[in-house]
Amino acid sequence: MTSPATSPPALASRVQIACRGLGLLFPTVVLDPLPVWSAPPADHRLPVRTGEGHSLLALRWDGPHDIDGEVLATLDEADNQAPHPPVPDAELSQYQDVLDDHLHLTAPPASSILGPWPPNAGLSLLHTGDHP
Repeated sequence: MTSPATSPPALASRVQIACRGLGLLFPTVVLDPLPVWSAPPADHRLPVRTGEGHSLLALRWDGPHDIDGEVLATLDEADNQAPHPPVPDAELSQYQDVLDDHLHLTAPPASSILGPWPPNAGLSLLHTGDHP
């Protein structure tokens, strides 16, 4: 039997809270914290790394609004499989292709990342903007 003092620590999640405005929160994982990314141009589906970018590379949950442990585990697993920047466009595209249908690469501004996703289940209401 292991006591809490001798148990190995749980791996820390890198899931963060991000906001897209008007209090609409969603879980995300920052894959590249350097502000060198831009939103995809009209002829691309993925963010692009440019010298003129001002955003981060992130993995965003864009699925059902009920954020639970399974969603957070899906984000953590995708984070563990993410290529390390700098990432060639072809490798980024391959990575997006193998992601869960509700996970998308995006380029949010650093100001939209609010901090670690807390473990309280009540935050799922904030994601949708619903109020009890």
